Amino acid sequence: MLTAVAADTQVRALVRTIAARQFDGDTNALLSTVVREAEESRIVNPTEPRWVALKNGIAQLANVNGFAYNPQIYIPNQDEGVLAGDSVVVAVAPADESLTTVPGYVLNSAGQVQQTPTAIDEAYVETKEVWVLSVNESAPTNPTTTTLEAVPLSEAGPGVLATCNPTGTRNNKGLEYLQKWRVPNRSEFGGWFEGKREMRAIVLTTTGVTIRTIAFPSIKKKYIDRWQNSDLFITTWDRAQWGDVLGYQWYEEDGGPEVSIGVSIPFYGGNINASVKWRKRDDNGGSAAVMFSESTYLEYNTGKVAFSMCSQGGDGGTGYDNFARTGIAAASSTYPGYSPARVNDGSANTSLGGAYSWANNAGTYPPGNPEWVQVDFGVDKTFRRVVVHTSAGYPIKDFDVQVWNGVTFVSVAAVRNNTALSTTVTFATGPRTSRLVRILGLSGPTHQPGYVRVNELEVYAA
Repeated sequence: MLTAVAADTQVRALVRTIAARQFDGDTNALLSTVVREAEESRIVNPTEPRWVALKNGIAQLANVNGFAYNPQIYIPNQDEGVLAGDSVVVAVAPADESLTTVPGYVLNSAGQVQQTPTAIDEAYVETKEVWVLSVNESAPTNPTTTTLEAVPLSEAGPGVLATCNPTGTRNNKGLEYLQKWRVPNRSEFGGWFEGKREMRAIVLTTTGVTIRTIAFPSIKKKYIDRWQNSDLFITTWDRAQWGDVLGYQWYEEDGGPEVSIGVSIPFYGGNINASVKWRKRDDNGGSAAVMFSESTYLEYNTGKVAFSMCSQGGDGGTGYDNFARTGIAAASSTYPGYSPARVNDGSANTSLGGAYSWANNAGTYPPGNPEWVQVDFGVDKTFRRVVVHTSAGYPIKDFDVQVWNGVTFVSVAAVRNNTALSTTVTFATGPRTSRLVRILGLSGPTHQPGYVRVNELEVYAA
């Protein structure tokens, strides 16, 4: 039927024009579009028996067990200059995706359909026009479940990768990108009859929540084993929100009714278990877990898909809510055995002694020359609350909390007549952004005012 219809010169030209539009990224023409535009153009007789038979065949596929299938004409390599002929060779995509050849059919001079002398394979369609009757694979791709945009990492142009963190490490709240991907075995996901591959990836948290479903640009089977430089933004990896593992479940979209699939993605320490949605005819592309602690130079492989990640920026830390934990501590002076490093070692033990605290050196505390201990985050952080832990029996009586404004230290909070071993200070003037926070000791305890001790300094966003 299609072979006979394609014998019309004007219909052939229309089909080729529609396919060249690549409405879904491939050189195909929905038969419903061909019928509508041919009748609108008055190049066919809508009541001609063969034309009516074509429309009836399309209508029969409009409801198959509650799902509509869209038949199409796929013209392989039309976008790569394959020459159109005066007659059309028609092939039918087989249900068995492992097949590599199919019969071809043409209309002979007597108007009868006959089989071509040679079978149609991938090499044949590289140089000769073939119309493959198949079902359109495009389907409504699952929407992303966040408002994040799929933005390119680099503006340098296609195929140019931007620079990731050069150490290959991730910082908390860094920008996570799927840098590139490929399918090493290009025979995966069906034969050449199906047209371009529509690769997809679902990104999952450790609790099984989908944070993105990614639709990659369609790509021809013969190119899919090459690295595809996607540079696709995934998420701002906030460890407090997403945890330390993200799972990537890949699939190739073939269409059909939507179904729910259970997936389990193993990682060191557990599994990501989730129920995801894709289409009945979609092909499972395997899965892999990406750990926050892993180098971004690592290449992942699901068994069918290889991919690599990239991370940029972040807050410079490793995800601690207490910003001070990842900074470098320094002091105006230090009593032997009382290291500044004690103030951000993660221990809020208020016991007395050099194993627990920093203290200023003896004789370095004349009036008007207060002692201080500070933490340098290395990068700017925004914070509003600090907690100061001091030594049992020797609490700091008077101190200021100071931040660096790029020129000098300014006091943002003052504590006077303190007797507590742990003191929380929230800035009344609101959050401050700085890379340095300092505890300026104005007076030690009443019985030893010349010494200030800090066991632990904690700095929080709120």
